Amino acid sequence: MRTPDYSDDQLVASIAAAAAELGEPLTAGAYDAWQRGRSDAASPALVIRRFGSWIEACTQAGVATNKTRSTSRRWSDDDVVAIVASYLRSPGSTGTFADYSAWARAQDGVPSGATLRQRFPWAEVKERASAGRGSDT
Repeated sequence: MRTPDYSDDQLVASIAAAAAELGEPLTAGAYDAWQRGRSDAASPALVIRRFGSWIEACTQAGVATNKTRSTSRRWSDDDVVAIVASYLRSPGSTGTFADYSAWARAQDGVPSGATLRQRFPWAEVKERASAGRGSDT
């Protein structure tokens, strides 16, 4: 199947539509989830390629973004360990990084796998979470 071509105006309109539905600031991750399964909205990767960055694409659409790049500091180390401990206790958890990443996408308010990896190697955070050191403050 051929990938549809999108004009800049169509890309901007999709970003604006997602922001109208989801609220602002609009993250690339939120947009990605919104556009899946829609034939009238391009992937965030295409949007970023076309405009050079997610922030620039949103600027063109008149949509606010979170301009800080330090999402890894939204959670303390103890928060991250406690979140991983929660994941490990969740039904069906396999304990793998890939499984955590999938679990995190379905949760609100938890760091993505990529964000988690900026903080800790998976083996280390998993060991700390398993040892019950996630609740120390």
